[in-house]
Amino acid sequence: MKKKTPNITITELYLIKADWKRTFFGQIVRETDVDGHEVIRGNVVVNEGKIWGCADNLDDLGNNLDAICVMKLDKGLHDNPGIREVIAGNAFFLN
Repeated sequence: MKKKTPNITITELYLIKADWKRTFFGQIVRETDVDGHEVIRGNVVVNEGKIWGCADNLDDLGNNLDAICVMKLDKGLHDNPGIREVIAGNAFFLN
């Protein structure tokens, strides 16, 4: 009789921080590109938004996500909704 394996998904978590009082947990996804190089992606929910990052190693990914977290919390990243133009009744963001 064959044993049934449990349906378990292992998720790698990562700590993102603006400082030691403002920390957030993110999820890490490891993939391989077409050339066989490892690519590490991370995402984390920071207050009302989500930030993403991508790097070749965990140290670079951590530094990138920490920097984006500081920009989001302290420097007003995404505070300005930008200029929108209404076309055919729909508001389009002009970037």
